[in-house]
Amino acid sequence: MRFRTVAAAAAFAVGLAGASQAADVNEQGAKDLLGNLTHFLPDDLVKSGFVTVTPASGHYEITYDLQKLFDKLNISGFDVAGLKPLMALATPQDGGLWNIEGNNAIDVTARSKPGSSPDVALRYAVASSSFSGVFDPAIHYVRSMDVKGNGITLATKTTDTNGVENNDITIDGINYALSSSSSGEPDKLDLQMMGGLQSFHDKVSSDDATLGEFKIGAIDFRANATKLPLKALNEILRFVSDHKDTKTLSDSESAALKALLRNAMPLVGSLEESVSAKDISVTTPLGNGGLQQMGYSFKIAGPANAMNADFGMRAEKLTLASGLVPQDYVAFIPDAAELQMQFPNLNFSALMDVLQQTDFNNSAGTASMDEKLQQAMFPDGTMTINFPKISAVSGLYDIQASGSMRGWLNDKDRVSMTMTVLARDLDKTIAAVQDAAKTEPDLSQLSFGLMMAKGFAKTDPDGRARWDVSIADDESITINGQAIK
Repeated sequence: MRFRTVAAAAAFAVGLAGASQAADVNEQGAKDLLGNLTHFLPDDLVKSGFVTVTPASGHYEITYDLQKLFDKLNISGFDVAGLKPLMALATPQDGGLWNIEGNNAIDVTARSKPGSSPDVALRYAVASSSFSGVFDPAIHYVRSMDVKGNGITLATKTTDTNGVENNDITIDGINYALSSSSSGEPDKLDLQMMGGLQSFHDKVSSDDATLGEFKIGAIDFRANATKLPLKALNEILRFVSDHKDTKTLSDSESAALKALLRNAMPLVGSLEESVSAKDISVTTPLGNGGLQQMGYSFKIAGPANAMNADFGMRAEKLTLASGLVPQDYVAFIPDAAELQMQFPNLNFSALMDVLQQTDFNNSAGTASMDEKLQQAMFPDGTMTINFPKISAVSGLYDIQASGSMRGWLNDKDRVSMTMTVLARDLDKTIAAVQDAAKTEPDLSQLSFGLMMAKGFAKTDPDGRARWDVSIADDESITINGQAIK
């Protein structure tokens, strides 16, 4: 959802940045705006007239005629109905900013043409959608944006000799908000984004039988980005568009492109995102399952020549029916599980050096770029992955681990690792596994392995069992300082 919103904002960026910034609305301004809005489009699409700009009552009315676009694309195999024009308003302000807004509903149906096999019918509908924001031509981007949508439906119906299959997706609503502040550097912004989705429901059925249902009560996300060179990025896009038909760049054009790339680096000062979903449920004929909550996080920060990229995932209250998991295994499903990963010391400054040395007219040079980028990012030929936390907790166990792994890029079998593993109430876990092994013989091997692990364990002051594991790149292993053959 947010990526489509950003893409829409970028379209306005291209159009509004080059149009007249005066508050007066006139025919010439409409012509300038249309030319900029369609600058990136192929000439045949522009001539189709699917985009029009009309001055009216102090603003410009921008119309996207989807039927003309569909006709020009000449998509065969489907009859489409309901392609109504979409409208947006752009109002220039005295201070050089633009107010942008739109309010549209969508209800489009498509069906495979007679004689096609199988017979497919589709429907996409949005009962209401709206957006409003403020665009700043000086930085080629929006200063703020609010987007809302309600009553979203995506349905497909497939009919063939095997019967009828339906896939019906509904979403009660979506929302997205973007705000910005100055980063303290020219033509750069700090962005704050947040949004969500309410009541997602996907139902798959065949004839009169339900094959499965997937529900999410709500999804929420937050994101922050600092020092985004938005104007520089848009200038790169414009350069690419202006030279889309150029087979060979001149020396001056290559130098100009490299200067644009240099001005855009680093692409971000820091970037942080978190997404959470709650009340997730899956229904199948074999059994039901669900999650009370699931979360994801990503963060990249640090100096451009030594950035850290952090990933995290967490799940709580996982439930699975015995139809999906054998009954004796149900008790071992974790109540909560978490994984944290980090890629340290990523050198994005070195990437810029590679781009500056690349001959964009030499296909051999650009083909070897991936290898050069890899060498720049990992000059010693190795990649390190840190694991700040890996954990799983249930009524039968409480396990936590942390450590680091190093891999050699040109030798996939060469790996070294250090890891610390902590387990609380290990005897309780072993007893539960032994009891379950009475009816599930496959667990006997796990029980034996846990007994062996207990023999190597140390005991921490808080009572947890502890294993300090080290695996060298020659495949030798030590546990709590003891070599393992």
